[in-house]
Amino acid sequence: MATVTYAHDFPYRVTERGTFPMVQVTLRSAHGDDQAIDVDAYLDSGAERSLFQGALLSGIGLNLFDGSLKRYQSVTGTTLEARVHLVRIEHEQLGEFELEIGFSVGEIARSLLGRDFFDRIQVGFREHHQMFFVESSP
Repeated sequence: MATVTYAHDFPYRVTERGTFPMVQVTLRSAHGDDQAIDVDAYLDSGAERSLFQGALLSGIGLNLFDGSLKRYQSVTGTTLEARVHLVRIEHEQLGEFELEIGFSVGEIARSLLGRDFFDRIQVGFREHHQMFFVESSP
């Protein structure tokens, strides 16, 4: 049987919509600019790729429509348009890395860190205890 050891644990956060696994990350342009914004993002193991609010990009000095077009489809079948940008994600315990993230052209309910993010870290969920556990990748 495989055993996984995690260096960090986080409680789920209470929101107006319920209790969810969320983490606050800092986003920066991958171009090394000084502008940065903090974003609360939901961990979503059902999302293939991360998706954030498009309006966030201006806070790190990027133009939404400079990114390549990507269409996302929700589990309900709704399709939305996003633009993909390479950004730097920073977190005190999780480390720093670059990730191509889709930024929505229209409004979305929340910013999501999907399985592309999980490819950079090891994450475990204990739903009953409303905790998640993370180990940074080497």
